[in-house]
Order: sequence, then structure tokens, then C-alpha cells
Amino acid sequence: MKKILVNLLALGLVGGAVVACSSGSSSSTPASGPAAPSATAVTPPNGFTIPAGSASGAAYNLTPGAGQMALPGSSGYTTFSLPNDLTAAILATPGTTSAVTVTASGSNIVVSLPSGANTLTYILTPVAQSSQSQSLQAVATTAESYTYESTVATTNLIAVESSTTAGVYPHGLVFGTNESIVVVSPNPTSAPRFSLPLTGCSGVVSADNASAISATVTQGVGYISFGTQTGKVCVLSGSTGTWTNLSSQAPAGKYTAGNVNNFGFPSTLNTGNTLVGYWNVGTGTTNIYRVTGYYNNGTPTGNGFLNTTSGAAQTTTNGTTQVTFTNVPSTSAISSSYVDAAGNVWVGTTNGSVYVLRTGATAWTNTALTGATGAVTVQTNGGTSGATATSLIGGASQSFAVN
Repeated sequence: MKKILVNLLALGLVGGAVVACSSGSSSSTPASGPAAPSATAVTPPNGFTIPAGSASGAAYNLTPGAGQMALPGSSGYTTFSLPNDLTAAILATPGTTSAVTVTASGSNIVVSLPSGANTLTYILTPVAQSSQSQSLQAVATTAESYTYESTVATTNLIAVESSTTAGVYPHGLVFGTNESIVVVSPNPTSAPRFSLPLTGCSGVVSADNASAISATVTQGVGYISFGTQTGKVCVLSGSTGTWTNLSSQAPAGKYTAGNVNNFGFPSTLNTGNTLVGYWNVGTGTTNIYRVTGYYNNGTPTGNGFLNTTSGAAQTTTNGTTQVTFTNVPSTSAISSSYVDAAGNVWVGTTNGSVYVLRTGATAWTNTALTGATGAVTVQTNGGTSGATATSLIGGASQSFAVN
């Protein structure tokens, strides 16, 4: 596996303008304002089936001799070949594909399913992308497998490589537990796990369970990052092995701590000495913060914190500029969020809508997904901008390319 994860799970925010409206209706934005998102339904190739309730929109063709999986992207579905042993494991799993979870990990695909008393996870790395996303020709992949006990509570499985982290942590699969960040070596191997205690980050105590974990690449430095149930956000610099607690740097009154659902640092906004990050914080009611700052010898330092889902006027940290975000999504209706590499922040609501806060804007815009009335999952579409949105429509999963 040669490619590492860039912003697997990311939250987002950047600016908006106008008056807040309900999450389920399309916004009316002045012609001079940011564009409302467009949503185009995408369907898998013939012969592929999407299991009921699939949050990823993944579809399968497991007929003899096929062994393929198709994933939605910016212009349709791309098919991928599966290793024979993974195909066999899926077919042997109770509930078949309904028990399989699929997430994107940068340029990789992480496929996880129960295997007896253990969990079996594969990291699939595409070797060459198909020129036609709708092609029935499966994209060739390399694959690595990982096994760990099913009793281990995990959050957000991600793939990392030591080549980007100066040997601070090894190549492998990473997940968060209640006490540590764990790196699992690929099978077959006798190498032990590498564990990073959460308490290695200043201000984090044993009661701060890891509720979100993500890996990012910013400034050419690899980071393992985690958020806790009490709102702390820490990043581990791969070049130095040093933990930084970014949440503790928030000025008084600029950050309301809560369960960290996801976060990230979009690559195209982290340039030169500039830090831009996005945190999704809260339970029930979710706030999305925009965190800005700089790097000091490769160590991120935050000095600006704005709540992009608040409609109240806010001042920047230095108190010289007032910012008001408008048409904000209802924080009680946010079910998922994702920030693309270009810095656009995507939100899926609990009632079938998608919101976007485009880079440099202060007005959120939104659209309703045709036929959707329930929760929407937004995630990477494999490109640098835009997202894939998936929701249940008529009891079946339907994915949309949103831009």
C-alpha cells in the first residue's frame, strides 16, 4: 500500500451570508453570493446491489467469478476488484453485505466486517484509476488485511504509512479506543501493536475517551489527530512525535467544548505557515468551528476560533473584525459533516438536505435531495472538491454527487 490517508474524516466550516432558514428547504442566495449546491443522483452499474441502510452507498457484485465492489464518486460509480479471501469472508458473514462497513481513507478504501470473535479489515489501494467511472471494468487494487478482537471499541479506522511520519509510528491500520490511539500491523505479522496513550497530550485525562480520530497531511507533515468526548482536540506531529492540544489554545468565550464528532485540516488551505482546521463538536446540537493559526517549527498553533454554525455576530480573536454567518444549518439537525481538500464545508442534515459553506464565504447555501426525508451522510467523492451524499429513499440507499 503506497498511498496514505489524507483527511479521512473531516469536518468543516468557512463563511456564509443571509438569514438562517430551515434545514429542509433550499436557500435563496443573491446572485452575487456563493452558489447553492447541485445534487445529481448516481446509480451503481447493472448487476450490483446496495445493501439496505448502507451509509457509504457501496454496492456489490459477488456472483461467482466477479468479486467486485462499486463506490459512488464525483461523476458516478467506480468499480473495484476484491481479493478472493475478502469476497469469501463477505459471503460467509451473517447478513452478508449489510454487516460490512466501507469508508474512504484518503486514496485508500477501508473495508471492515466481523470474522468470528475478531474483526477483519482490509485496506484496498487502487493501482490505476479507471478512465470511466461508470465502467464495469474493475480498477485493480493491492490489499492488506488486519485482524483484531471484536471486543475492542474502535472509532474511525484509518490507514497510515511510516514514510510520512519519520518513523514516529509504523505503517498500518489506526483506530481510537477509550484510552489510546492504536496502530495495528498488517497480517500476517508478529509485530506488536503500537499504542499512543491519549494522556500524552497535555490536558487530556483518562476520562477523556477518544470519540473521533483522523489522520491528516498538512505542511508535508503527517499527523495523527484525535478528539475527546469532553471537547479536547490533539494532533501528533509525525516529524517530531510531539502532541499539541489545540483546543486549550482557544481564547476565553471562543470555544464551547463538547463531544468531538470529526475534524480535519484541508490540504489546500494549509499553505506556507498558515493553519486552517475544522471541528465538529456537540451531541444532539452540533457546532462547527473554524480554527486558524500558524506553524511553529512544524508544530500547529491556533490563534483564531469562530463558530460557523452560529448566526450571532462574532469578532475575530484580535477583536478587529466582525463576522456573521448566515443561512446556517440548524445545529440540532446536523447528522454528518465533511470538508473537502479545497476547504468547502459540507453538512448532511437529519431531514434530507445538504448544506455547504464555500471557501471564503460567510453564507451557507443548501439544497434538498430529491426524495430524501431522513439522515444524510456526506463524505469524500474521491476528488479535491465536492462530496458524495447518501440517504435512504423508499427504504433503499441512494447516493448523490454534490458540487
